[in-house]
Amino acid sequence: MFRSLLHLRHRNATRRGGDHAISDLTAVPIEPVQIRRSRTRRGGPRTPLPLVGLIAIAAGVGVAYVAQVAHATQATYEASQLQRDESQLRTEASRLDDQLARLHATERVVAAAQQLGMRPAGQWAYVASQKVVVIEVPNPKPATQVASGDPLQHFIAVIGGAFGVEASNP
Repeated sequence: MFRSLLHLRHRNATRRGGDHAISDLTAVPIEPVQIRRSRTRRGGPRTPLPLVGLIAIAAGVGVAYVAQVAHATQATYEASQLQRDESQLRTEASRLDDQLARLHATERVVAAAQQLGMRPAGQWAYVASQKVVVIEVPNPKPATQVASGDPLQHFIAVIGGAFGVEASNP
């Protein structure tokens, strides 16, 4: 920077006259002269601090609104999908009920039995059977009165009578 100033002064001095050039060189300061530049901020004007908060709140509300709309759209889509599924399932259930009714029809059962080589019985016969005891259940004995008025003793006596155990009176 210093050289460029010296060079400019020397050049200007030689244009005016030759003798002035030397005298002008002595007038040049030894210390470089600092030229003050005004600092300019790059990137546009600054935003006031309270406005930054307002912008952040507005952005948050905007994001929340978009998220809510997206959620509502998704829920509506799922609801319509479930309604379509329900309609298809009702149609299929109706079709299966009709098919089940056809399969249970008496005429169809008779036709299927005849295809398997069975034929209808000409005469019905009933077989009389006798009652067979598989498990013998003891007859409950009547409960005897317990001398004490204790409800627990009374309950035990009733249960014992149901199973054929006699209560002992003290």
